[in-house]
Amino acid sequence: MKNQLTIIIFSIIFAFINPAFAKAEGVLQEIQKTGVLKVGLRKDAAPFGYISSGKWEGICLELMNGFKEDLEKKFNQTITIEKLETILDEDSEQGRYRSVVNNRVHLECGPNTIRKKPPTGVIYSESFFITGTYLMMRPDRRIGVNPDGFLEGILIGVLNDSLTQKFIDSRYQLADQKVYQRGLGRETAVKDAISGTIDTFASDGILLVGEAFRQGLKEDQYALEPNRPLTCISYGMILPANDSEWQQTVNEYVVKKSQLNTMINILTRLAGGTSRFIEVFISDQDKCSGL
Repeated sequence: MKNQLTIIIFSIIFAFINPAFAKAEGVLQEIQKTGVLKVGLRKDAAPFGYISSGKWEGICLELMNGFKEDLEKKFNQTITIEKLETILDEDSEQGRYRSVVNNRVHLECGPNTIRKKPPTGVIYSESFFITGTYLMMRPDRRIGVNPDGFLEGILIGVLNDSLTQKFIDSRYQLADQKVYQRGLGRETAVKDAISGTIDTFASDGILLVGEAFRQGLKEDQYALEPNRPLTCISYGMILPANDSEWQQTVNEYVVKKSQLNTMINILTRLAGGTSRFIEVFISDQDKCSGL
């Protein structure tokens, strides 16, 4: 009896001094108990997450619907997806990393560049999508914007504190920059590139096409240069750092679903078989699939 009491007391103390571990330990158990998979999605990140006709759309929702089905088979019960918006502002409760750390969501699916050192309390899943850096511009600016040159005097739009900004800093040191803040920055920068306010906007190719798609731009209204990505970028889902069972479950699904044909089928359903999404995706795969 004394030994049992000691074990109980120790377990309570351990939970208090290790709240992150105690919280993250049972994500699968929580889903099984509640029947709810809480997924973080962004509304400003087409084709991964966006709103169309008042409904969530995107690669991430397609992937999560399949993941839900896998969990239903695993638990032999019905699972419901609770879709929760996440944003880039980590000072907000809706911040993509903060949402995972605070257990607001079980995972966050979006264009999350896999970095060597993720923020405290989270880890990235295996890569589920590969893209790369491109320059977006008006078609008539292509003659003056040569990615193989130094781009001296060219005004390039970049997102603040992004890996793309660091790349532009090192690769095109003679270019001028206009820095856009995160949030509405990509939307504004695409509009500026198309209007000619800036010469070009540098960002992830799939997101450039996604923003053009979201704004209703026709494919002949913008150009992407060069014809292959300047850099390679891998996206992962954001997961809690201290739950190996949950990480393994997600990673097994991600590896199964991140195949070329699977993504082409998803992009075809979202935007049609001849969309610029597929063109950019295949180009990125050709150069970057060895990541």
